[in-house]
Amino acid sequence: MAIIEQDFLDLTQSLDVAAFWAENERCHAFTTAKPRCAASFSPDDHWLFEFLQVDSTVRYYHDKAYRDDLHRQANAITQQYVGKAFFDEDSWQHSPKRIENLFGCEFAYHEGGTPWLVPVTDDPAEFSRILDRAEAIDLAGWTFPDVFLAEWEERKRAGKPLPALGAGSRGPATIITSVLHPETAIFWMLDEPELMHRFSDLLAQKMVELNHLLRDFSGNTEPGWWITDDNCALLNRALYREFCYPVLEMVLDALAPGNARRYQHSDSAMGHLLDDPYALGIREVNYGPTVDAGLIRQKMPDALIYGHLPPFLLRNGSPEAICERIVSDFTKAGANGGLHVTTAGSLAAGTGVGRMRWFMWVVQEECRYDES
Repeated sequence: MAIIEQDFLDLTQSLDVAAFWAENERCHAFTTAKPRCAASFSPDDHWLFEFLQVDSTVRYYHDKAYRDDLHRQANAITQQYVGKAFFDEDSWQHSPKRIENLFGCEFAYHEGGTPWLVPVTDDPAEFSRILDRAEAIDLAGWTFPDVFLAEWEERKRAGKPLPALGAGSRGPATIITSVLHPETAIFWMLDEPELMHRFSDLLAQKMVELNHLLRDFSGNTEPGWWITDDNCALLNRALYREFCYPVLEMVLDALAPGNARRYQHSDSAMGHLLDDPYALGIREVNYGPTVDAGLIRQKMPDALIYGHLPPFLLRNGSPEAICERIVSDFTKAGANGGLHVTTAGSLAAGTGVGRMRWFMWVVQEECRYDES
């Protein structure tokens, strides 16, 4: 049974979801010459599992037919109540290799959870050998598994849409603390700095090379780059500057040159790092719920802020508390037209369509420019 909060449905009987999204299309520009703030949701696999009370998370990742059926079920419900479908009903079975795989890091699947990248070693000597292997790999012959190439060609022959690859990835802090245990990575930054500099330098080089291959393969000629880097909050400013900033600098210069889009997501407490993404030219951001919207606006005056409603507040809070926070964020960060109202991070598992409708209603009524 899907999560449908009747009390919130009662509060939003007058909400016209089709009209909401039609107006939303006119609200994306960074300007106050628009009806209101734009808004969006970002439900993911965590959200889907709880929303539909999925029987097997492992089967979800390995059984395309099962996955697509769950997507159809969720889409039918959200289309009815929220006016949008969020999930791909013809999902891919295979994918290119990831940058973490280059360093021997692979996913583990456990029932009840999402895939988890398993750290490769706690031994510096072994990790040095892993870096030797990664450095020697010919990415052109490694990146695209045969099963992925076959699926790509099958979809191409069928006239199905094909994705533009190489548009973004997880950020360096999260990659580093997936390939290595987070505590190992931080200890080695202090105790084995030469090894970790080699890792970060190789990571930057291979990220650029890998994503140029992805772009060339898929015909993606659109410059720009998105970053998801939740684990950057684990590092202080000095360590982030030393081991992560240079990676992003090289990647962004190569893949998002000039005025191309530069977007960063981190749903963590990384407010101490705000000067760095701004210095890197990142001008679209979605940061964690403990990073105050006013602080983001102060540090990044011309950034488009995606947020900034705490996901658990939307899931658990009263209608009044949700409304108060949305209005507060609009006051702090939306006065210049540069706020896109969404959650600070993805939509929390356990959030139902009634609360999503209330979010829409508050944005529609309280985040307007045409009535100011």
